[in-house]
Amino acid sequence: MTAKAPLAVVVAVTTLFATLTGLGMPKPSPDLPPLGTVIAPLPEGSAKGLADGACLNCHSGDVLRQQRLTEKQWTANVTKMIGWGAEVPEDRREELVRYLGKNFGPGNAAFRPVAVRPVRANR
Repeated sequence: MTAKAPLAVVVAVTTLFATLTGLGMPKPSPDLPPLGTVIAPLPEGSAKGLADGACLNCHSGDVLRQQRLTEKQWTANVTKMIGWGAEVPEDRREELVRYLGKNFGPGNAAFRPVAVRPVRANR
């Protein structure tokens, strides 16, 4: 074992300790909401219930709000998500795509990211 090996171990252990205990991390602003903050519900519309059930089982509403996709892109996205298990009845697929395109299309300015307090490993 070389003299550099023990030094590398000390550095690794010190770094791990600092990471796990939060040493050296700035204190979060008390103005930030805690992790787990409930994000705003999806906008009202004929397919809101469908979007709630098909999309929000895996994603927050913010994932939809930030997309800004065209109807063609939403069609491809919905098809992909159905392939991954989203439950959308075939006869309501177009209605969902129209809802997503109308509320979360290219002109959508509704997305405002929510900043939350960081999670510390020692809590």
